[in-house]
Amino acid sequence: MAGELLQYSGLITKTRAMRSRLLKREDFERITEFLTVEETIAFLREQESYGRIYGGREEIRHRGQVEELIHNSILEDYRKLYLFGNSQQRKALELYQAQLQYGDSVPNVEISYFVNAWKQIDKFSGSQMKKVLREVFGTQIDWLNIMWMYRGKQFFHQRPEELEQMLIPVQYKLKKREWKKLLEAEQGEEFCRILADTVYFKGKDALVRMQDEVSFHQVMEKMYQRICRKYPASMAPVFCYFYEKEQEIEHLTTALEGIRYQVPARDIRQLILPGTGA
Repeated sequence: MAGELLQYSGLITKTRAMRSRLLKREDFERITEFLTVEETIAFLREQESYGRIYGGREEIRHRGQVEELIHNSILEDYRKLYLFGNSQQRKALELYQAQLQYGDSVPNVEISYFVNAWKQIDKFSGSQMKKVLREVFGTQIDWLNIMWMYRGKQFFHQRPEELEQMLIPVQYKLKKREWKKLLEAEQGEEFCRILADTVYFKGKDALVRMQDEVSFHQVMEKMYQRICRKYPASMAPVFCYFYEKEQEIEHLTTALEGIRYQVPARDIRQLILPGTGA
């Protein structure tokens, strides 16, 4: 444990500093009250995490320009953390990097990316590194597949053979027989019943309850909370930070879009702040 603390001290310290600069709920509440994109840009210029990326560029005045800078900020953070990493940590960062190239908080990358990443995990040295990577990528893969299966059945009435072509051919905590049953379920009710019997909902590894409003993001948040507690001196806090930053970017982009089209502040808050009532 002492060796791991020493090995990760610089990387984790840097990550904690970045995490402390993430926008708070009250910041987003304030943003939703702005009437113009220009007001939002002025506010972001004052924030340590975004002010530095402006670099005195006064020409940044439009939504498209500021969204580009917001998305670039996570790549800048990636580069800084990469410099703090040793060879194994850099290799893990490189494995995750492709997900940071996209503006969507749910990875919009090719199926082959996840298949290749899953294979690469076995090449890492150290059991803890492999456990963290399997938890991060495996949970992500399972739930992307679950989400795609459910949407394909519920909204597009796709047949199992059509759906299978869209899925990542990897199972982590989902057993193959569960994966097959989910794929062949004919109705949403049957799909949810099968899903409720998986390890994600039952047993010591359960992340959510079926009576909750289950979503990809809820599952990922619970997973990160758990592995960061279990492996505080590991890549877990780094990947967790990237996930939280991606969520922040998504919320900022949504807020900017709402402000641009003069959506009421209450409606924007409902979109970006969990637990916000009508």
